[in-house]
Amino acid sequence: MRAPAEPESFRLVIPSQTRYLNLVTGLAKRAAIVAGMDDATSAKVSIAVDEAVTNVIVHAYGGEAEHLVDIELRFLPQAMEIHICHTGRPIRDNEVVLPDPGEYLKFPRKGGLGLLLMSRFMDEIRFTETAGGSECLMIKRVV
Repeated sequence: MRAPAEPESFRLVIPSQTRYLNLVTGLAKRAAIVAGMDDATSAKVSIAVDEAVTNVIVHAYGGEAEHLVDIELRFLPQAMEIHICHTGRPIRDNEVVLPDPGEYLKFPRKGGLGLLLMSRFMDEIRFTETAGGSECLMIKRVV
């Protein structure tokens, strides 16, 4: 009996600088289309990836530009996984607090919607600590 094949995947490693976000989001959108998602869904995947990578750059690394962000996209038969890994300050699942959209509209402020958008646009999001750092795993199923 053959072992199951590893999912197709590719990686992109970028410096922790926001000037590379366009590259990452464009890649995420195209990857979602290749995975079989429509344009609207692919755009949402792109936004979720933008928010996740921005959070790593701004919060995990404190805006320090000399670090790396490792992004891996895996194509599964019914889904696409996006693994965003870093060695900065971790975020734990129990620290994730999603803002109330109604309250946010009443009292607008800069920032704070990234995790909400990620949770609305993706099917699953998990934050874990690994031996080498931290990972945000986002999964979008192909419908």
